[in-house]
Amino acid sequence: MVKIVLDAGHGRGTSGKQSPDGEHEWHFNNQVVEACMVTLKTYDNVEVLRVDDPSGKADVPLVERTNKANAWKADVYVAVHHNANTGSWGKWTGVETYTFNGQKASSQSTEIAKLIQPRIAKAMGLADRGVRQANFHVLRETNMPAILTEGGFMDSVIDIQALRSADKLRAQGKAIAEALAVYFKLEKKTVEFEVPMPEEEDEKNALPSPRFAEEFQAAIEAGITNGTYPRRPATREEVAVMIVRALRSLKK
Repeated sequence: MVKIVLDAGHGRGTSGKQSPDGEHEWHFNNQVVEACMVTLKTYDNVEVLRVDDPSGKADVPLVERTNKANAWKADVYVAVHHNANTGSWGKWTGVETYTFNGQKASSQSTEIAKLIQPRIAKAMGLADRGVRQANFHVLRETNMPAILTEGGFMDSVIDIQALRSADKLRAQGKAIAEALAVYFKLEKKTVEFEVPMPEEEDEKNALPSPRFAEEFQAAIEAGITNGTYPRRPATREEVAVMIVRALRSLKK
């Protein structure tokens, strides 16, 4: 049995971990982890332990996360994050995967990172910044191979378009799972079936971007939209309906 630890970094309200428009990093991380878990369930002989708070309400201390993984005797630790540079919008871009830079650095971690990195860069459609090393707690204090992904920059005018796409975040999670399946030689379950991705309640009930909040609320009050999925692209049908509703509201 392969035991995989997944960690959606930080928490919903962790200070400073957000885009310039106020989108919390955990919201992006969580979507990737959920998709990874769903994909891993399609393989035999694998167990998954999530060490962050799945609700995002608490930012579980790092030592608690790594202690739990060590006590469980996991085979691999995967921490999912999304990057930031200055905290203000810029044109930096790309995806990175980290392993530990100290004496405890393992060749297994590097091998796993090299499998994951190109897959998540492709899934996000962003520049591949390669496998890097750092002295992060979750890489240093774990007793098993450990990697930390940075799936794009939250303060990049380029990357934020991918981060706001639920499809791309799910593809990133699936890519991580498939890379782990390759490394651990996991086999698909005998009975093949399509596993539905969980409905993203966070996305459905997300707050609109601060710069559009006032107009979006006005549209809700005018009956133009019901207020759900404020950041999901609209279909032509939905656009047509909203235009008609807007025209009708002008005639009242």
